[in-house]
Amino acid sequence: MRTLIFHLLLAATLHAQTPSLEQLIEVRTGTLPVVLTVPHGGTLKPENILARRYGVVAMDANTAELSEMISEELERLYGGKPHTIFSRLHRSKLDPNRDITEAAQGDPTSEAAWRRFHDSAQKACDSVMKQHGLGLLLDIHGHRHLDARVELGYLVKGDDLKQSDDELNANTALIATTSIRELDKRSPHSFAELVRGKQSLGGMLEARGFRSLPSPTKARPALLAGFFSGAYDVAAHGSRDGGTVSAIQVECPWNNVRDKPENQRRFAQALAASLGGYFDVHFGRKLK
Repeated sequence: MRTLIFHLLLAATLHAQTPSLEQLIEVRTGTLPVVLTVPHGGTLKPENILARRYGVVAMDANTAELSEMISEELERLYGGKPHTIFSRLHRSKLDPNRDITEAAQGDPTSEAAWRRFHDSAQKACDSVMKQHGLGLLLDIHGHRHLDARVELGYLVKGDDLKQSDDELNANTALIATTSIRELDKRSPHSFAELVRGKQSLGGMLEARGFRSLPSPTKARPALLAGFFSGAYDVAAHGSRDGGTVSAIQVECPWNNVRDKPENQRRFAQALAASLGGYFDVHFGRKLK
């Protein structure tokens, strides 16, 4: 009986202990000029980390699993792995895609995890720039909007996408505030083509069977429809404020993308193949 009680108490103690920062924020070093950040796929809810009191607290289900498959498909096609940063904390405990005040809401462990997430993302970007000269960060998310498209966020708001291609291309003030600022300078294509033309990431995904926004078939969100244009992660680690790593927030719908492992695999294959073409066209080099 004493042995049983001892083991029960030990199990309860271990359950209450906070996992290490390395367990809360998992960092994998890669070799490709690609960084994946996965801020909302975590499931851990340590009891001694305070729950967030405001902001969105729902997780993006299956984004961690989807990101694992994206990494696998990139390695299969290009012979190397992306740098990957996972938050394993549930979003009710930490939201890395917000500034530290809203993200952690005063909990010291959450604050330390937030710093590890963003320090690691920046180190990954620095490593990409040192090894390759340039690169791309993809911030992987999930959404459940009625229009079930892959939403691609470049820090271009839905209202700005209402502009014509000529207006977008002439809007230098807008382009300078996007997370692909440096890539726009590098690409031989116009800004409008880069974000919604046939050679955009949305266009390449649509060619592989995944409806996207913005894209050639959906240049702008519908009136009053939801659209995620990008948030803290792509603003902090994209090329808006300098550097040669651009960033895109990739919002994945539930149906036909995140819902089943077979659909996750199909999307991972399509995204990995699209990235090869994207690097060829816009970065002017092979993804390897």
